[in-house]
Amino acid sequence: MKRPLIIAECAVEHLGSLEVAKQMAYVSEKIGVDIVKYQLHLPSEEMLPNKIKFWGGSLDSILKKYNLSISDHYELFSYCKKIGIEYLCTPFSPKAVDILNEIGVKRFKTGSGEMMNFPLIDRIIKTKKPLIMSTGMASLDEIDIAVKYFLQKSKRNNLLTITNCTSIYPCPNSKVNLGLIKTYKDKYKIPVGHSDHTPDIYSSLGAVALGASIIEKHFTLNKELRGPDYAVSIEPDEMRNLVIGAKKIFLSSGNKKTIHNAEKLTRNWAYHSIVSKKNIKKGDILSRSNITIKRPSGGVPAREYNNTIGKKYMSNLKKNEQLKKKYIKLSL
Repeated sequence: MKRPLIIAECAVEHLGSLEVAKQMAYVSEKIGVDIVKYQLHLPSEEMLPNKIKFWGGSLDSILKKYNLSISDHYELFSYCKKIGIEYLCTPFSPKAVDILNEIGVKRFKTGSGEMMNFPLIDRIIKTKKPLIMSTGMASLDEIDIAVKYFLQKSKRNNLLTITNCTSIYPCPNSKVNLGLIKTYKDKYKIPVGHSDHTPDIYSSLGAVALGASIIEKHFTLNKELRGPDYAVSIEPDEMRNLVIGAKKIFLSSGNKKTIHNAEKLTRNWAYHSIVSKKNIKKGDILSRSNITIKRPSGGVPAREYNNTIGKKYMSNLKKNEQLKKKYIKLSL
């Protein structure tokens, strides 16, 4: 099992500034994030004008205000490559898929609203690149349709990862439903991640413990910038804690039980042996009145205590000495 990838979802928290977008990539790389993700909006390609009210205006007008240009995305891709962090970007139209494929993205990530947008999904399938698909605001039947559509059309099950997601901003912990990670893994036999819209990192860390292959978390350099997603975004210190926590939880997730060499030193003094409560003479019958259990190990193990009661001890033994197995005989 591979360590989960951590995605810093910048969305449009750069507020249309290429320099801020670059700074978000730079900071993400420095704190150990694997992938920095943006969004490519072509409002005229993806929505009717002035029909969706959002953040005090129409969504298309807000996106036009805060969108990065296509040339910005080319430059941002090159910058990310230069500093050593993967650039990822969500397309919201088939045309955006073509642009991102030309830019050179390694994989695609779709938002929950695009899960059932089959013309867009078809365009991604055509690239033969991996897809991370969010599943928020969808029924289990709709998720089933979308997953089967991609798998059947792509004819490969190693290209799709889905993420557990609840499209509430911010999302209360009671509606995160991390248990669905196992449900999806068992049902589809594909990697399952978690796209987190809670205001903190706890659900994301829980998802790592449950075997999520990807953690996507909204990111901002400063919540005081009050970008559209600031309420569900975490700042650099929190993202650093998520990265560190995810790595430690992953390292803690093994399921092979063994006695480690480092445990053996502790085992030697922490385990118990059968010892004499008082002086024992050769031939005495062992009983609860003359033997007990004390540390360290090295003698007859404590687990043999009940089986030892009623047997003879064929040697002299002083108080507070460990019994030796070779002197314990059946009493006839």
